[in-house]
Amino acid sequence: MKQLFAVFALFVLIGVAACGEDRQPPAEQEKDTKAAAATPVPAAQGEKAIIVISKSYQNQFYQAAFKGAEKAAADLGVRLTTNGPDAESNVSQQVEQVAAAINQKPDAIVLAACDPKSLEEALGKAKAAGIPVIGFDSGVPGDPTGAVLATATTDNEAAGGNVAKKLAAAPSFQEKVLQATEQKPVVIGALAQDATSGSISNRITGFVNTLKDELERLNGLQGAVSISGQQKWHVPATAPVKVKIVVTVPPTTSQADIQSAAKSIFMTDNLVALFAANQDAVNGVISATNDATDLDRTRGKYRDVLVVGFDAGKSQKDAIKNGQFFGSVAQDSYQMGYQAVKLAVAATNKQPVADVDTGSRWYNKDNIEAEDIAILLYD
Repeated sequence: MKQLFAVFALFVLIGVAACGEDRQPPAEQEKDTKAAAATPVPAAQGEKAIIVISKSYQNQFYQAAFKGAEKAAADLGVRLTTNGPDAESNVSQQVEQVAAAINQKPDAIVLAACDPKSLEEALGKAKAAGIPVIGFDSGVPGDPTGAVLATATTDNEAAGGNVAKKLAAAPSFQEKVLQATEQKPVVIGALAQDATSGSISNRITGFVNTLKDELERLNGLQGAVSISGQQKWHVPATAPVKVKIVVTVPPTTSQADIQSAAKSIFMTDNLVALFAANQDAVNGVISATNDATDLDRTRGKYRDVLVVGFDAGKSQKDAIKNGQFFGSVAQDSYQMGYQAVKLAVAATNKQPVADVDTGSRWYNKDNIEAEDIAILLYD
């Protein structure tokens, strides 16, 4: 009888050890993503299980977010599963993945919704089951269920302000604006793909307001900076105008209209700088300048214009590496993933949570190859 009990105890110990070793290394997570959606998330005793679902699994932006989430999971001792549809347009696939995640009864779900409305039923079930949901990137805007407790995302107004501060601090830019007079004011353009997108609108707001503040700190420019071009961002100068910040919005979001708008900006007299507020606006600028060759700092037609952008993409990265763009700001998707998991862990511990600004990173030809920057720059 003692021998049978010893054999039974040995089997139990083997089983416990096997469960304790069931930890998937980050490098293997991508291979098992689809299976993870249909398989309960195993967790060691006392270990929290968190599922992260992006808008598009293979997208480089979200791959960086996953890396941040994995680092947070390692730091905080939680079991992490990452998932997402094949593409942002595959709404039904994401709906199935969220439903499957809820059925696994994890401690929390981290989510960037492709179509928030399509997920209302699933989110209602998550709330009823007591599963906290944390948004990341765009999160789940307008969630009516109350399941989403907080979101880790970019404060786009602050990010636009980040671009403005980097531009305003450039000695070559300051030299140009300080030469401005009432008779010959200089112009800084701001190109927005549209005036309705919340993220783009906020970036423009942050850029123009911050740049006006920064410029009016310079000698001789107090009150001499105006913002015009669109009523939404109209701020008159309080002194004779020396610097004009002019916002341009094309009639449609087609690439042809964006390119045409960019061309019109470059035709402006005394243009010294231009901000393109998203990747489509950047592409319009590059197309309008013969694949950015007109921005060449030594021979280009617009060599004296400093161009700053937002986001990444191959054409923008190439323009920065070649010195044709002065620099750009990228959203910090790594921090989105990291901070979202931190919020999720706090929520599972019944701690109060609130939205977190995950920041933005300035990059130019000097730091674009740095590891902490390169990971954020998708093609």
